[in-house]
Amino acid sequence: MKTRSPTTMEIGDMIEINRGPYKHWALYIGNGEVIHLVTPDGPSRVVFCSVSSSSGSLSCKGMVTIEKLKDVAAGNTYKINNYLDDEYKPRPTDVIMGEVDKMRGRTIKYGLLGNNCEHFVTFLRYGKSESKQADDFMKNVLAGQLGLFGVMAAVAVSTVAAASTVSK
Repeated sequence: MKTRSPTTMEIGDMIEINRGPYKHWALYIGNGEVIHLVTPDGPSRVVFCSVSSSSGSLSCKGMVTIEKLKDVAAGNTYKINNYLDDEYKPRPTDVIMGEVDKMRGRTIKYGLLGNNCEHFVTFLRYGKSESKQADDFMKNVLAGQLGLFGVMAAVAVSTVAAASTVSK
C-alpha cells in the first residue's frame, strides 16, 4: 500500500475521512476535488429511504457528488488510504475518470452494508466493490450473536441439569 502525505494526492487516491464512530470515503479526482456518495442531507446524515406502497419494500438512494475535499472533510481529519493496493491493481487514471464522468450527479442505490460510500470508492479505484468497515461491522454483529447464542446455550444446559437433579 502506498502511503503519502495528503499534500501529494494523486487522481484515484481513496480518501478516508474520520467522522468519529465511522469513516466517510471519497476519491480524489484532482484540483482539490473528490467524488463521493452522499445522502440528500450530506455524508453524515441518514440515507434517503422510501417504502413502496405497493410492495412494502424499502428503497434507499444516495447521490454521487463532486466537491472540494476541504468542504467534504468539514474540519475532520482525513488521509490517503489505498488499503487494497496490495490485493488489487488500481485502474488506470483514464478508466477511473471515465467512471467519474459517467457517475457524476447520478442517484444510485445505497445500502449501509452493501453499497455505501466505501463500496463506491473501491469500485472506482479497483473495479471491485468492497467495504472493510461494513465487513468489520458484520463480523462484530455475528460475534455478538454467537456470544449471545453461547450464553443462551449455557443457560439451557444448566437449566436442564438443574431440572434433572430436581427430578431425581
